[in-house]
Amino acid sequence: MLRRATVRLIRMGLFCGAAVIASAANPCLPCHPRHVMGYEKTAMARSLSRPVHVQEGAFTHKLSGTRFTTKTARDTIQITVSRDGLTATYPVDYVVGSGSHAYGYLSRVGDYLFQAPISYYVQRAVWDMAPGYESDPAPDFGRPVTAECLECHAGQPRAVAGTLNRYERPPFSSETILCDRCHGNPGEHLRNPGRQNIVNPARLSIRARDSICEQCHLSGESRVLNPGRQWSDFRPGQELEDVFSVYVRATSNATSDPSIKVISHVEQLALSACARSSGGNLWCGTCQDPHNQPEQPVKYYRERCLACHGEKLLKTHAKPADNCIACHMPGRKAKDGAHTVFTDHRIARAPVTGSQESAPVAKLIAWHEPRGALALRNLGLANIDIGERERSAELLDEGARQVVEAMKTLPPDPVMLTKVGLVLVRKGEGTDAAEVLEYAVQLDPGRAGSHVNLGNAYKESGLAEKAIAEFERAIELDPSLESAYRSLAEIYSRAGNADGVRKTFERYLKFMPNSMTARKALLGSTSR
Repeated sequence: MLRRATVRLIRMGLFCGAAVIASAANPCLPCHPRHVMGYEKTAMARSLSRPVHVQEGAFTHKLSGTRFTTKTARDTIQITVSRDGLTATYPVDYVVGSGSHAYGYLSRVGDYLFQAPISYYVQRAVWDMAPGYESDPAPDFGRPVTAECLECHAGQPRAVAGTLNRYERPPFSSETILCDRCHGNPGEHLRNPGRQNIVNPARLSIRARDSICEQCHLSGESRVLNPGRQWSDFRPGQELEDVFSVYVRATSNATSDPSIKVISHVEQLALSACARSSGGNLWCGTCQDPHNQPEQPVKYYRERCLACHGEKLLKTHAKPADNCIACHMPGRKAKDGAHTVFTDHRIARAPVTGSQESAPVAKLIAWHEPRGALALRNLGLANIDIGERERSAELLDEGARQVVEAMKTLPPDPVMLTKVGLVLVRKGEGTDAAEVLEYAVQLDPGRAGSHVNLGNAYKESGLAEKAIAEFERAIELDPSLESAYRSLAEIYSRAGNADGVRKTFERYLKFMPNSMTARKALLGSTSR
């Protein structure tokens, strides 16, 4: 009764003091203060924030010769990029990451979000290149921040449908991840509090329970949306495959690889003897309390281990035996984490040794198979994704074959057609690619990326005028697409049209005035 009365007071605006301020951001606080206040101390609750003071510094990216300088200014951080005699300064609008390992930075240009090419690494207290930028020959603020990325770093991103990185104003309904990410929409629960109308992960089926953690803690090698779905469609209580599928490497010797990926906690845990022998009973929540940041981690996790292994283990365990995580869950360098180490969740009995480089690359398999014909469709799309990333003609061909086979059962959707069309473009079959991509544009005419892909197919086929029309349409729909300007300028350059090249980059600079790449290209076109 007390809890229901509290909720009624909140709705009436009669709850006084600090609690009403906090409840505006988190309506769970009045009834569950211990859980909410404990959660606010965890890393997940600090996944996205506004700029804060960070140690100022400077460094040079040796590969590109780019000089980066950072400084605090008023209520933000400014990042200055200098290369080839050009300089540009970007303000930081949002900070990604809890600070346990590193901070990433987002800059807003109009309604679009872009990632900074550098990060601050807390463990080493240094600035360095952000993951994926290490080998970039001309790093700039040109990487779009997609909804897929922000779904796991922000509470409620407000992505504009059909765009890559455009967001409403403000871009987030809530900046930090809140209780609804694991417990579902609290609306009915607030109206009529009870266990029956709120999600408790521990009471769900094994697959639905694990899906809640997997939505953010299992990146795999590729994630593939089901037709017509968005990343934000997943709701606690569903199985992940209702919305998207995750694909991992089919390897049986993963425990011999000393390196780990940043977002592979679930995959690692599934390899552990603890999980494999538990019959599905051991899951993230067995050891990890999302509502609590233990003040004494060594003692806390030792107690979790002993809850299963009991005092009997201590009689035979080598001494000392008071720090389970130091030996069985050590920190390891993340191969995709750029200078950071993360906890190894494989709970290995003995130290992990070996080298992934010596192991053969395994095929992709679904973490859990989606239903029906989606299994072949999604696997094909995943193979194409990895084929593009690894420049593997074999994977591209295999993925295209699987997607085409899936089309015999499923109606073609824009994603299927686009991926097959892109494979054909890469194979130099521009005419066939154009036919496939024309169909994709018909099904989804409002997506700028579809017009870029079709334009590239026309360009490959030597149909310059048609290609120009598609790139122009793409820019009209989405003025942020640097690739559309680049392709357009390339056509003009091939035709010896220097004026067309110059005007193309001038148009891009109206959207992105600080673009180092466009400014350099513009200088080159005017000097000839």
